[in-house]
Amino acid sequence: MVTTGFTLAVLSACGFWLVYDKLPRRVKKFMQKHVLLTDAIACFLTYSLFGGTLVALFAAAWLGIIVSIMLALTKNPSTNVLLEDFSRRAGRMKDKFLEWANTKVDAMQSTKD
Repeated sequence: MVTTGFTLAVLSACGFWLVYDKLPRRVKKFMQKHVLLTDAIACFLTYSLFGGTLVALFAAAWLGIIVSIMLALTKNPSTNVLLEDFSRRAGRMKDKFLEWANTKVDAMQSTKD
């Protein structure tokens, strides 16, 4: 139920982002300035469109969080630098993990032979 709500929220957030990108600049500025109103409308529409069920409630809650993050990122581009740094660090950690895992697999295969 929670994962279904999260999946619906992510898909709705993608749709929100596609629509947001096509809006005029003054509408975007209004949405960035009035984040609480934008969140409330997005949550209400999500809850209504998904049938007012418990899954819809989870989806609306997750969507509110995701929309807040997206609007904060578009309003303050300097926060993108922090996310890029985090992304680079995560990529390096992934590479180190894959290297470690490959050495373990190689060791297991060499002991098997």
